[in-house]
Parts: sequence; structure tokens; C-alpha cells
Amino acid sequence: MYCPICKHTAMHRNQLEENLTAYECSQCSGRWIASYQYWQWQEKSGKSLLASSAMDDARLSVQDNPKAKLCPECGHFLRRFPVGHGVEFSLDHCGNCGGIWFDKNEWEVLKGRGLHDDVHKIFSEIWQNQVRQEQQARAMDEMYKARFGPSDYAKIIDVKQWLQAHPLRSELLAFLKA
Repeated sequence: MYCPICKHTAMHRNQLEENLTAYECSQCSGRWIASYQYWQWQEKSGKSLLASSAMDDARLSVQDNPKAKLCPECGHFLRRFPVGHGVEFSLDHCGNCGGIWFDKNEWEVLKGRGLHDDVHKIFSEIWQNQVRQEQQARAMDEMYKARFGPSDYAKIIDVKQWLQAHPLRSELLAFLKA
């Protein structure tokens, strides 16, 4: 099996977690997890007891490679899925055989955030809709900050939060509109 990034580098088997075998590229440090390996690991290990942590991602250099990749198992194109939920990289997934490509340190970042148990969910429509909603919300925030300025935008957010929590919200909004 050859690395989808380095093309001509053969990957070697590596024990990623207890009961989880991956194939690792010695050149780029990327990892391939076959679908059946991931599901067997899920069945044996169950949901991890690791709590989601505010891990310092700065110490782990993720090298998310955006280039098109071919599945090392079946040769189909891998599709990129943004992870979201505070993670700024995408995972590559084969829609044919179900395998997953992790660029360097992506597994470790997911594990540090307690998301490694939910890798299979990242490729779902529900997860991807949440990612798009997060991206849209960030884009709107940036647009409003640019339009109003950071200081005024911060004041507006404070007023908005105060209004949302106030028991007389409707009356206050009516007063402001009058």
C-alpha cells in the first residue's frame, strides 16, 4: 500500500491505539485507517473516557494537505470533509471503501479534543451541516466587525446577550423600535 501524498512511498503497519492498526508513511507521517479497522476498534474500545480538553494545538504541527488524493486501498478519489468544532483541518475519506486518511498529527489533535471516537460522524450530513453553520456564523461576525468596528461590535454583542436573557425582552425591543 502506497502513501496517497508521497505516491511512491510504501506505508508500514503501525499500532495507533490499542486494537487500532493504521498504515503510516515514513516520509510525510500521514496515516491510513481502513474502515474495518476503525469499526473493530470502535466495537472493542467503546466510547473513550477521555474528556474533551483545551489542548494546546500550537505544539502539534498539522500539515493538512489539500491536494486531491487517491485511496491507497481501492484507487477511488478521497473526498475532503472539514472537521469543524474548533478544528481547522479536513479529513480525507473514501466513499467507496470507507477508509480515512489522516495527515501528520491530525489523529493526535482529534484525540486531544475527544473527537477521535466520532471520526465516523464527521462524514455525515448532520455534522457537515453544523460545520457550515459554524463557518457562516464566523463569516457574519467578521462582516459585522468590519462594518461596525471591533469596539462597537463588542458593545452590540453585550447588548444582544443582555436582551436575550432579559425577562422583558419583547417590551425592550418594542421600545427600541418606537
